[in-house]
Amino acid sequence: MSVYRYDCRLYSAEIGGDAAIRYTAAGQTEPIEISWPQFETDGVMSGIPSDFTEIGRTALSDVIEERVYQGRLASGAVLKMYLRLSPLTPFIRFSYELSSDKPVRLTKSYGENLTYFRYPGDPASRRTEVRLSGYNYLYHAYCPEEFPAFAYEDEIMGPILTERRGDFCLLTAYEHGSMYPNKFVAFTRDGGGIKLGAVKGNYYDGQDISQRPYRTIWLQAGAVRGGEDDIARAYREFQLKYCSLNTASRKPYIFYNTWAYQERNKFYNRQQYLSSMNQERIDEEIDIAHEMGVDVFVLDTGWYQKTGDWEVNLLRFPDGLRSVREKLERYGMKLGLWFGPTLAAKSSRILERNKNSVSRRRGHETNPFMVWETEESYPMCLVSDYWEDFADQLIRLSKEVGVTYFKWDAVDMYGCDCASHLHGTEGTSAEESRECFAFQVVQYMSRVVDKLCGAVPDAIVDFDVTEGGRAFGLAFLSSGKYFSINNGPYYQNYDIKIPQDQWSNIFVNPGPARSWICRQNLAYDRWIPSVLMMAHYIPDDPESSQMINIASLILGQNGIWGDLPAISGRGVGLFRKILSVYKTVRDNITEAYPIVTGKPGEVFEVHEKISSGKGVIVMFANSPGHYDYRISSEVSDVHTVFGSGRVTECGGEKRIEADFPEPGAVMAFFG
Repeated sequence: MSVYRYDCRLYSAEIGGDAAIRYTAAGQTEPIEISWPQFETDGVMSGIPSDFTEIGRTALSDVIEERVYQGRLASGAVLKMYLRLSPLTPFIRFSYELSSDKPVRLTKSYGENLTYFRYPGDPASRRTEVRLSGYNYLYHAYCPEEFPAFAYEDEIMGPILTERRGDFCLLTAYEHGSMYPNKFVAFTRDGGGIKLGAVKGNYYDGQDISQRPYRTIWLQAGAVRGGEDDIARAYREFQLKYCSLNTASRKPYIFYNTWAYQERNKFYNRQQYLSSMNQERIDEEIDIAHEMGVDVFVLDTGWYQKTGDWEVNLLRFPDGLRSVREKLERYGMKLGLWFGPTLAAKSSRILERNKNSVSRRRGHETNPFMVWETEESYPMCLVSDYWEDFADQLIRLSKEVGVTYFKWDAVDMYGCDCASHLHGTEGTSAEESRECFAFQVVQYMSRVVDKLCGAVPDAIVDFDVTEGGRAFGLAFLSSGKYFSINNGPYYQNYDIKIPQDQWSNIFVNPGPARSWICRQNLAYDRWIPSVLMMAHYIPDDPESSQMINIASLILGQNGIWGDLPAISGRGVGLFRKILSVYKTVRDNITEAYPIVTGKPGEVFEVHEKISSGKGVIVMFANSPGHYDYRISSEVSDVHTVFGSGRVTECGGEKRIEADFPEPGAVMAFFG
């Protein structure tokens, strides 16, 4: 079998042979041997491919290359390997495609029988599971967790596993999304080494790869000299710069979304959710958002006439958003719109074209339901031919109204069990089809995003994962970003009965409490850049609350929502003043690895985000008093401080000192 090589200053890789990939980090003496995947086809395991050869190379970007290899298995099936490489990161991405020109079926003689890879190792080595999708009901949000691997479970979900090997640290991961403990893929011990294998839903019994090739999830591997902190820093940079081709999703824009006022108007003013979705109100908000320094203005639900066709509601916007688009362009702002990817109104044309793609549950077609005071809609299955039609609607809208930011909502993992779609066939049980849908839905979501971004390179898709049961993990991050926190917990999260006609969200008022909830997600910044975990902060007066909210959002989550016309002129000016300074160093803040002291809600909390001497240090205090912080990074001598703080120097050490008369925040920008 032919063996191919890739060499750069960070690692070398041999592709092909007895192992699929032999990966060697610079300075390592022993390669990490990543085995070939093993599929059960017609009751027999696939083995090692023969006639292995390279069939293509493509420069996907200035820094990412894809190489494609192909071999033939004993069953007659063809196995393709897709390998994405960059000389600027130690991490590689790879996936496989299994196809055949004659009937070959994936089978389950002994349950789900698919191994993505194995690699040998020392059972005594220190291994850590990094779990991304543990849902924390205290915060009503996903939160990252790190555990000693296999200390509590024999099957760990990850999706990231690190392993300390002498002077080096290895990381392997897989791109999927699920809510713990609902495992679809898991790491297990394999002698002294590791195996990554399917648990459920990865395929259905009898799946014929001659009818449709089987494409695996993407897999990741890489190693660096050092320990877990070093691999985390390198992995964070990989996610920011070298994992996704859709680079606009990694840019630190400031986003404004209309939804908070739509809710306030409903519960405070007893109006409808869509009462404020009109030309006059939106024009007023755009003017203020521009004055504040917003980059992307997002119209939440209600801008459309009906779901599915996604055409502008001409009763609300008589010129079809033309004047909105023109005003945003004059201000140098981008347009964003809300979408329900799985919704199609009863009278929509897309439903007429895709009647066979309506979701079914428990063997029955689901009933239509009212969508945010608009026409009743049917839930649609994304793991069907409908996915491509939906993608085409987004591309059309970008051309027609200029939208480049797409906020997705309400895509649940367990949305369909119809075996006649792309997650089953005749003979597939409803339960197996349901699990296959849950496994595949995030892959089809990424297909939509990637097709959209192929046609609209500056498009950004943000998936709302505020609620549990949504695909949360590395898969969607390879294509888009997350809307990580909506309003935070509801009353019922704390076993509090919601008063009659009361807004169900608790954290909607000015002050520090909401920011405690939203900043919890900054814990991801150790592994996943905070720019990919948007949360929305409120801009309401008084200034003390505005300082806390601005100081929070500039750490990377970058979202604002509220009642903009109600903000005082002084408050609008405060946002403009601080955000104009932020924008001079926001790329440095985005790149910076976080140094954090304290946690949200504690008496004292500090976030140090400095790259190449530039960035910001933010101090939060929840109790009045004098606070002193020694800066650990090398920082520029040029600095601007907002709040009751000052930068001092003593004995060659730079510090920030602050006196807080009440709970508040201090921001020190450098550069």
